[in-house]
Amino acid sequence: MLNPNQNRLDYGQILTPPAGFQLDFAVGTTYSLDLDALVGACIALGLSEETDSALLNNPICLLEALRSTGDKVALFCESGQIHLPNNVTPLYVLLEKMVFQVTTRKHRGISRYPSFHPKFWLLRYVNDEKEIMYRVAVLSRNLTFDRSWDVTFCMDGWVTDDITDKNEPVCDFLSYLSNFAGDKKLAIRRMMRELPYVQFELDSKEFHDFDFIPVGVKAQDGSYHNITDYPLFSDSFHEVLIMSPFLSNGIIKDFNNRNPYINHSEYMLITRAMSLNRLKAADCSNFKIYTLKDAVVDGESLISEENATVLQQDIHAKVYMVRKYSDVDLYLGSLNASHNAIHGNVEFMIRLRSKNRYLNLEKLSEQIFCGPVDAASNPFQQVTLAQEATDTEAAETQNLLDGVIKELARNNPHADIVDCGDTFEAHIHIGIFQTPYQIQISPLLSNKRADLSEEVVFAGLSLTQLSEFYKVTVSDSGTSITRVLMIPTTNMPDDREKAIVSGVISDKHCFYQYISFLLGDDHMLSSLESMELQKEGGSRSRSTGYQLPPLYEKMLQTAATNPAKLKEIDYLLKTVSADGVIPEHFEKLYDTFRKVVKLDD
Repeated sequence: MLNPNQNRLDYGQILTPPAGFQLDFAVGTTYSLDLDALVGACIALGLSEETDSALLNNPICLLEALRSTGDKVALFCESGQIHLPNNVTPLYVLLEKMVFQVTTRKHRGISRYPSFHPKFWLLRYVNDEKEIMYRVAVLSRNLTFDRSWDVTFCMDGWVTDDITDKNEPVCDFLSYLSNFAGDKKLAIRRMMRELPYVQFELDSKEFHDFDFIPVGVKAQDGSYHNITDYPLFSDSFHEVLIMSPFLSNGIIKDFNNRNPYINHSEYMLITRAMSLNRLKAADCSNFKIYTLKDAVVDGESLISEENATVLQQDIHAKVYMVRKYSDVDLYLGSLNASHNAIHGNVEFMIRLRSKNRYLNLEKLSEQIFCGPVDAASNPFQQVTLAQEATDTEAAETQNLLDGVIKELARNNPHADIVDCGDTFEAHIHIGIFQTPYQIQISPLLSNKRADLSEEVVFAGLSLTQLSEFYKVTVSDSGTSITRVLMIPTTNMPDDREKAIVSGVISDKHCFYQYISFLLGDDHMLSSLESMELQKEGGSRSRSTGYQLPPLYEKMLQTAATNPAKLKEIDYLLKTVSADGVIPEHFEKLYDTFRKVVKLDD
């Protein structure tokens, strides 16, 4: 179940539609977001390929993945926690319609802004018979390329005629998200209307029941969903296992002291070495404490021809298991064993109900440790607080700089675009923002940069350099962090997307490539075919790389087997603006096919 040597899951496997189904709409949440990782998610959602597929290297395939998912995905993240992508391309402008930043309000009793911290997906799929299938995924993993160890739970459900109250907490969570959803609000509310009729199936002998647990959002009766209402934080127990990378001493102390009248209790805590200095020995005296071995944290060496990169890894999973008599509850999701997580953040967890014969401390720890605790294969080591002393100054500095970006996001910056003829100006209105740190801002698609001030103007931008994404760098005494901030923008030119698409579909050869890829039954096969034809086209005129007869044959086959797919060509005809790209007679050919298969009907 949780054996890291055997039970590995690719993020794309969670999102990829089942055989015979296509994505209709998806709601996803993450604390931090890597735009490259979101592109990989679009490959899985739109093309049913792996997130690290070779399709990522083909701009035509990338365009189709982003085009096909743009209106079907609403991805919510913590405001100011978008990470700078490694390979920025103008196509990332198409991500703007998917990404929504969530800005939380400061609560009394917590030391910093609460975080929007859930890792959650709700996906709606449909097939040709109009059958509707839902998938829910509760994760501890952000949508980034972090290599830390995480945990995921997924299950599928079907729309039925029977009403269930199991999904009410999910509806409450979606209601909260809809406040930030812009033009995707209607699609989310459609899900909310349908969810009472969706029956999710555990399909597991180990678990007989489940509960969805959003944290920090309003319920339908006006109260707030609070995980402290569940037995995990209120009942006594015979066994407890806590896996959490980040800790608060008071939370662990509560577990440590909760069982004054139960003589035979066992306690296990699995965390990061850097978090141990937050604990006091007297407040966790009952716990056996484990951290990953240094050799595991140091990671795996990924060697390429250009360089060698060592990626560190640690635990990032949040797992709680409590057993009382024969009843066992397993809680999975985003919630750390920290004060801010439990009493401030927006989180999402799932509670899985089991029995002692299927799940208990011994069985679960053996899964995590890959066998007995003293086995050589165990990636974890038992530690005491005296053995571990870590320097957290660098981490605290980064938290301070992250806090500056959160403050900046809450200053509600906005921008507008001014058309200057051949170029454009982006006017960013920051307002009064006082900070002792140095802050620079730059358009994501331009090398221009400026120091932050009440109003920042970037002049001389081309149409394809305009974006709502901006790089923000905060620096202090040699330490700096860079994040991407989405700034709401007015007067964005309507033909910006056309210019970006025309940059990819720049000649007849690329046009034919896109049509061939679009109509291919297998996206990977079509991609390989198009790349091979592109190589061949290098030895002859690109304009003669394709001819209408083979394309006519492919369109004829599509008209017979999947006529609705032909309508997707509309996007290309409407967005390609350069002269001489659309082949002569193609539009007439396409109109003929539209009439034959009655697409307009």
